[in-house]
Amino acid sequence: MRLALVSDLHVDISQRNWELVPQLAELLKIIDPEAFIICGDISPELGDVEYALDCFSSLSCVKMFVPGNQDIWVLSESMQEQGHDSYEKYFFHLPRLCRRNGFVPLWMEPQVIRGIGFAGSIGWYDFTFREDRHPEDGRPGPAAAAPDDAENHVWNDLRWACWNDLASMMEGGLGPFRRPDVEVARDFIARLEQDLQTLERIPGVEEIVVALHHPPFPQLLEGTVAARLGEYCSFLGSQDMGKMLLLHNRVTTVLCGHLHERRDITVDRLRLICSPVGYLAEDRRRNLAIAESALTVFHLLEGEDLLLL
Repeated sequence: MRLALVSDLHVDISQRNWELVPQLAELLKIIDPEAFIICGDISPELGDVEYALDCFSSLSCVKMFVPGNQDIWVLSESMQEQGHDSYEKYFFHLPRLCRRNGFVPLWMEPQVIRGIGFAGSIGWYDFTFREDRHPEDGRPGPAAAAPDDAENHVWNDLRWACWNDLASMMEGGLGPFRRPDVEVARDFIARLEQDLQTLERIPGVEEIVVALHHPPFPQLLEGTVAARLGEYCSFLGSQDMGKMLLLHNRVTTVLCGHLHERRDITVDRLRLICSPVGYLAEDRRRNLAIAESALTVFHLLEGEDLLLL
C-alpha cells in the first residue's frame, strides 16, 4: 500500500503557503497514492481549512485528516466568553468540513483499508518532554527559560486553545473555564487507545498506522531546532502517548506534525515520520521543489505482497 503524508500547511501564514496547496494536489495526482493523510495545522480559520481540503477533494484515494493545535484555536475572546471552545471545533465543525470535502475525520472514524488499520488524534501535550517539570501539575519548573519566539508560540496556545471544563461552566459564573493541558492530553490518549482496541478486534487487521499532530516521543526532537528552544519543548507532545502506543503491538507506524522539520526515525519497533510544509514566507525555492520536499510517500507491505520462497 502506497501512502502519502503532509502536515503543517499553514495556509493563513503567507501567500506562498496558500498557493502551495493546489501544487501539492497536482503532485499527488501524479503519485496516485492509495491513501493520503494530513497531520494537522492547516489554519485556525474554518474557511481556510475548507479551501485546503477542497483542493484535494478530486483525488481518488482515501483521504484522512487529524487537526493540529492551530486548527482548534478560537480566535475571539468574546466567542470564548459565550461558551464556544476548541471541543466544538474538534468534534463538530472540523469533522463536518472533512466529510463535506471527501476527507475522513480520522480522530472520529478509525479506518481499515486492505487489512491495515488507521487511527488518529490531535495528541496534545502534557509537559513530559521537559525534565524540570513541576511535580504536581507537570508544568515546567520556575527556572525554565524560553527565547522570545517560543514564548510567543506558547502564549498563542494559551490564549486561543480553549478546552472548556463543562462541569465548571454548569456551576455558573463568567467563562471560559479551561481544563488543564495535562487532563486534555490524558483524555485524548484514552480516546485513541479505545480506537486502537476497536481496530484490534477486527479480524484480519494485523497492522495499524497512527496519525497524530503532536509528537509522542522526545527522540523526534533530537537534532532539531525545537530541541534547542528550552521550555518550548514542553508544548510539543506527550511521552505518555508514546508509552501507550508501545503497548499495542500492531501499531507499526506513527505519523505526526508540529515540528516543522522532516523526520523519519525508529523508536523501539515504531517507524516515526514527520513531513511538514512549515512557514514559507522566506522560502525562495520554486513551489514544485517545496511540494516535492514536503510530501513523504512510503509503502506498507500487506500479506498478499509477501513472496514466499
